[in-house]
Amino acid sequence: MTFSWKIPPWERFEDCKYVTVTLTDAGAGQFECISEAVRGDDAIEALADLVMSPRSPLGFISSHPALIGVVVRRGIDVAWLAKPPVEVGRNDRGKWQISIAEADLPDVSVFDVTEIAGLVSRLRSQYGQNG
Repeated sequence: MTFSWKIPPWERFEDCKYVTVTLTDAGAGQFECISEAVRGDDAIEALADLVMSPRSPLGFISSHPALIGVVVRRGIDVAWLAKPPVEVGRNDRGKWQISIAEADLPDVSVFDVTEIAGLVSRLRSQYGQNG
């Protein structure tokens, strides 16, 4: 597996262009979120920066059984960093579903646990455990 970037986003010295919101199950039907700014030229690169950075809450995906998903938004928005307009609930089959209150935003991507684990696997196979 190869990636199209010349320098991986987590090794770049550039301004952050995206906000990520990591969502985890807090129990009792509640969720928690951690928002941070990340680097990258698209949503996949932003997610790669999140999961491969040493500060990442997702550095070891297998040790994060409470992970619900990650929302990636292009552009740095202080309101999103402080209180992202993300809604999480369970569908009729009990599976977590993520929605964005500002549904008309064009540059928002939602990644579920399967997509995140797949990307982490691809990144680790190419770059090793710590990038």
